[in-house]
Amino acid sequence: NANADWLAQLVNERHARNWKKIDRFVEAMRSLDGGVAVDVVGLGDTVVDVDGAIHGIDKVELLTTEEYSHGGGGGGGGSNNSKRASSGLPIPRSYDVVGDVAILNSLPQGDEETQRKVGEWIMSRNKAMKICVARTTPLSTSDRSPGTGLVQLAGPPRNPIITSHYEYGVKCVVDLQNTFFSPRMAPERLRLSQQVARGERVLVVFAGVGMEALQIASRTEAKEVLAIEKNEVAAECLRRARRMLERNKTATCPGGGRGAAERLSIVEGDVLDVLPTLEKSSYDRIVAPRPKEGALDGDVGTGDAGKEFLLAMLPLLKVKGEVHWYDFAADHELPRCDRTRETVQAVCDSLGLGMEVIHVAKVGSIAKRQFRVCMDFRITEGST
Repeated sequence: NANADWLAQLVNERHARNWKKIDRFVEAMRSLDGGVAVDVVGLGDTVVDVDGAIHGIDKVELLTTEEYSHGGGGGGGGSNNSKRASSGLPIPRSYDVVGDVAILNSLPQGDEETQRKVGEWIMSRNKAMKICVARTTPLSTSDRSPGTGLVQLAGPPRNPIITSHYEYGVKCVVDLQNTFFSPRMAPERLRLSQQVARGERVLVVFAGVGMEALQIASRTEAKEVLAIEKNEVAAECLRRARRMLERNKTATCPGGGRGAAERLSIVEGDVLDVLPTLEKSSYDRIVAPRPKEGALDGDVGTGDAGKEFLLAMLPLLKVKGEVHWYDFAADHELPRCDRTRETVQAVCDSLGLGMEVIHVAKVGSIAKRQFRVCMDFRITEGST
């Protein structure tokens, strides 16, 4: 019967993923070279600290053979410290990995030749990395893209710098010069997809390259996922990722990758222009990973803390619908984030909506003592 077929498909998919994990483990063991083993769990989708600290669930970690045989990778890092020091190069303590690109948060000290050697040293730590780049300017634009502030240090010339990034079995396309994407948000994106129930209509605003929307479409039984993005380059990246999703055989949702792609819709445009055209009280869940608007956001920000977006979004939500609202807070505002609570409460009051907070937590660091936070809240009653 249908239930038996569905269960058989689910078990087969689990078996296929387990075999892929075994293949990656075998590949890691075969990569032993010169006393160094590369411990691989989900190649490449990570933030790597060359001193041994790992950020995120998927990881690529450098261990000596001795450390590997004892399970290594804990709080150590002395060996990596010595490797970094013995290189004689200004190696940064950590870097991001997006697809096959290593991204340094600042330009290494020294001339171009020294910077090239730094890039090559980092690439030598992981064969999955094909090029190394560095940011030279802060992410200050409204779409948080580095633009010309991204310089390639090593590897074959690539322009534009586009890569495909693999996260929990789902690929997205990232134009690193013209879009914003953080691999550090991977655990948070997984958490979001785990909140979605069968049959929900989900709206993702400020979708960017669309990893939140792709994860929800491919991992859940949502009825519909609508992604809205203003940046035309990011919207095109998402469209390309949706085409790849059609061929994804590991998607766990009904209908596999093709079914996920069919349920995912993409609208290119400003959320403030698009939201008024959508049916009111029609969505069960809204995901709003809004970008930081420079000096307008944060504890000393001069902006409206996103009230304009909330006023446009909340009328679209059903009673008992939930919102995942992202804001920016200083360390002294944690863990309650009262300013964020007050902003959301004020908007709900102005719309005649009841609201209850489900969850508030920091989900990432954006600067020294400054954090990205997520507040999950539920609409408890509609306007009269």
